[in-house]
Amino acid sequence: MSHITRRKLLCTSLAGLAAALATPGFAVGSLDFDQGTLMALSDGSFTVPGQFWPGASEAEQAALGTKVKVGANVFLVRQNERIILIDAGAGGGDFVSSRFGDLGRLPTALADAGIAPTDVTDIVITHMHIDHSGGLIAGGTPAFENATIHIDQKEWDFWTDAGLPDKMPQDLRPMVVEVQQIADIVKDQVQPHDGTKDFGNGLRAIQTYGHTPGHNSFELDLEGEKLLIMGDLVVSDHIHFNNPDVGWALDGIPDMAIATRHAILSRAADEGLVIAGSHLTAPGLGRVVRTDKAYKFQPL
Repeated sequence: MSHITRRKLLCTSLAGLAAALATPGFAVGSLDFDQGTLMALSDGSFTVPGQFWPGASEAEQAALGTKVKVGANVFLVRQNERIILIDAGAGGGDFVSSRFGDLGRLPTALADAGIAPTDVTDIVITHMHIDHSGGLIAGGTPAFENATIHIDQKEWDFWTDAGLPDKMPQDLRPMVVEVQQIADIVKDQVQPHDGTKDFGNGLRAIQTYGHTPGHNSFELDLEGEKLLIMGDLVVSDHIHFNNPDVGWALDGIPDMAIATRHAILSRAADEGLVIAGSHLTAPGLGRVVRTDKAYKFQPL
């Protein structure tokens, strides 16, 4: 696994690094900062119809095409004796394996990085969609038995509602049932919070509701700069920066998701934040730059 200094990561091209992360299951490298190390890992990728971005113009839709390959990036923070995963990847459950065979590579990426599942002390969850929570279990048991799992209380309450499957569209019910099975298996490890939790050493949660009712993003201090791990606020570096009003098929509260996306992109551009996106082109790290009409993603 290559080691990358902060100066190199923030100031030079990541073309070679991006190529490495595009290889499913590859542990990319590390970024040192005052409080520890940030790692970028790949959980693979998945393909969805271009129609998954409602509100896209004809030109935007044509640029997307009929099928769109989307990356699945996972980030890890090592701080002293703590190893903190930001989300747990898709796992290998029935819903994922039957529909998205190129997901679920996080265990290989962790092994490449020399990290055993028992080494992980904390998992902070952006939201509980299966591609972010499925990896919490393996073979029907907790995959990270020593980890405390931190989830926004609103998110936990929403997904563990016994009546939720009946409230969801038919095609999403199998995912909801599986998420609820996962939640039941790991519930003794879960520590809910209010979406503003300070995890120490410069890592804190912020409420970015809309994609799901309790979706969180996470700020990480980088020696005077801030990195924002966005989760699913942006699910296409091709459309969502150019037009934040374009939706995403899995946004649970579409109007709120759009408003949150506008607010976070504006803040990221104004403050020069480094951003990390779960579904941006690998390795998902860059900055937000204002344009005449909206924004553009500037990979590091």
